[in-house]
Amino acid sequence: MTPAANDEYLSTEVLTASPQKLQLMLIDAAIRSASRAQSLWTGERTEAVSRSVIYCQAIVAQLIAGLVPNHESPLVQRILAVYEFVHRTLVTVQRRRDRSGLADVLAVLEIERETWRQVCEQLDLRIDTEESLRGPHAALSEEARELHGEFASGISFEA
Repeated sequence: MTPAANDEYLSTEVLTASPQKLQLMLIDAAIRSASRAQSLWTGERTEAVSRSVIYCQAIVAQLIAGLVPNHESPLVQRILAVYEFVHRTLVTVQRRRDRSGLADVLAVLEIERETWRQVCEQLDLRIDTEESLRGPHAALSEEARELHGEFASGISFEA
């Protein structure tokens, strides 16, 4: 697929996606960015590492911004705390050049991805079944339920 066709496909995918699918897509993009930073860290490509970490921070900031208007909900407060932890850890990774924090970020984001994948599945939303969406931690569903117990019992996103 040509870059222009790929951009058009992605634009269409974003414009037609449900809020839950958009959440999943953002989390997936954050994981790709953090994974890229982690893989580049082994070399001397510090500028590329910094760009990947900063891009991941920006995505997580958008996830946080999407939650703030509904801050009264206990569920939103729990999710907000998770995203704030991820953001703080990314800032620490960037500032101190501490690679170990990326593993924590990726672990949390993998759980979030599995949680949102399950939400989309429960709502019968079309999600890609390729390995990039499922990731190596597809077996985290139990931990995902513990982190966000309300999702496991099925919640409504209709307001």
